Amino acid sequence: MDPLWLVFAAYFAVLLLIGEVFARLKVRTLDDYLLSGREHGVAVTSLSLTATVIGAGSTLGSAGVAYYVGVSAGWYLLSAGPGLVLLAYTLAPTLREMSLYTVPEYVGRRYGGWAAILAAVLGVLALALFVAAQFYAMGSLVAETTPLDLRPAIVAASLVVIAYTWRGGNWAIHWSDTFQVILIVVGIGLVVAFALDRVGGLEAFRQPPPTAGFEEVGSRWFHPVTRRPVSGWAPFALGNTVLAWIVMSTTWHFAMQSTAQRILSGRDVTVVRRSCLIAAALTLPVGAMFALSGMGARMILPGLESPGAMQMLEQVRALPALVEALLSPALAGLVLASLVAIMMSTCDSALLGSAALIVKDLSPRFRGDDAGERKETPEEEIRGSRRLVAIVGGGALVTALLTPGLVQTLELVAAVYGVALFWPLILGRYWSGANEAGAIASMVSSGLAGVGWRWGGLEEATGIHMLNVALPVAVIVLFAVSRISSRAEA
Repeated sequence: MDPLWLVFAAYFAVLLLIGEVFARLKVRTLDDYLLSGREHGVAVTSLSLTATVIGAGSTLGSAGVAYYVGVSAGWYLLSAGPGLVLLAYTLAPTLREMSLYTVPEYVGRRYGGWAAILAAVLGVLALALFVAAQFYAMGSLVAETTPLDLRPAIVAASLVVIAYTWRGGNWAIHWSDTFQVILIVVGIGLVVAFALDRVGGLEAFRQPPPTAGFEEVGSRWFHPVTRRPVSGWAPFALGNTVLAWIVMSTTWHFAMQSTAQRILSGRDVTVVRRSCLIAAALTLPVGAMFALSGMGARMILPGLESPGAMQMLEQVRALPALVEALLSPALAGLVLASLVAIMMSTCDSALLGSAALIVKDLSPRFRGDDAGERKETPEEEIRGSRRLVAIVGGGALVTALLTPGLVQTLELVAAVYGVALFWPLILGRYWSGANEAGAIASMVSSGLAGVGWRWGGLEEATGIHMLNVALPVAVIVLFAVSRISSRAEA
């Protein structure tokens, strides 16, 4: 059997085993399943948070962009740093102090029931789309490195992450994430070191081989914000894409339930704050390594076929091709398996997050729960959460099979959900004048503004990224509607 197959199979078997072990030893209550009993310290919380931040976009996508434009592609992951630092000193301690389960739960307490329902509905849709994009990327990598075709590869990789999340919940997620992030950092570090040794060091990167359509980029490969105007859908097509990625990552980590569950699983506020800061610091070396790996692929494998039509500026073959070119089959299999698994670490958090939103924010409201109704037993709560993980995972899998795409999907999710909740969350914490009408209007206007700007062709025509439009629109609407509605009530 091909060594790659053996390593992939062994790695995925370990992940499934982790899920089963923690299901048997640790999962006794819904708190255990959703939040690991809120027992984790700095090491596990920070590494799990880092693994959640590192997804398909910051691995395959970042290396693939770097193949064409150089080190500036590292911003896809680096952009998470400012958001995590801001989160450490604002919302994260508040969520942990209140011992909440979800972000919409905070929205409900601050603004009211309808705002919480809207936040939860948007959250479930956003997480499902997000998981679908990650499933597609995982399948693409598996198909690239094994004899499997794309669709069977998507199904196989997706079922593994659904299975261990379904079984072991947050305990399985945190410990598998910790294992995966250590392995991927070591693995990509080796790849970068071997690549630099092969080409003769960083100095050789100053003259990259020409690639059709990007000949002029070579002299600016080490420019931190290099990009080339191509189209409104390409990650570096617009002059302010780096700013947009910072907007996306910052708002993403404020709003995404997958990030919140890492925070809410921490033992106390000190653990949460330190974990956010450590994860932010780790984005710098890891983001640089993925960018350098893409640049190394350009140097060593300059003839990789273009992805075509430049609709997605991602040479997704760059990183797996470089790994296979530099490492032995067994070691290459381990690194590629860990690359798939680090994407799984993003998927598992989002899957469990969507289940938490439904269990804690939507189901009680639509059932009309009150104090007089029979409370579910812990076993019933866990079974219900597991069913939801399977349902959301299955829906995301179908979406991944029908709708390819990566960075575009993530940007749309950011506009419709991340930016939509950012201002209600941050101003809800620091401005007493924000009210429910303003929060709802802000959430709705953000998605409409961002999606309308892109689909209306204004993004490409003006050079202004959709997220850089959605963010100011959302805050203006929140201020205006809050003040108008407050005056009307007075």
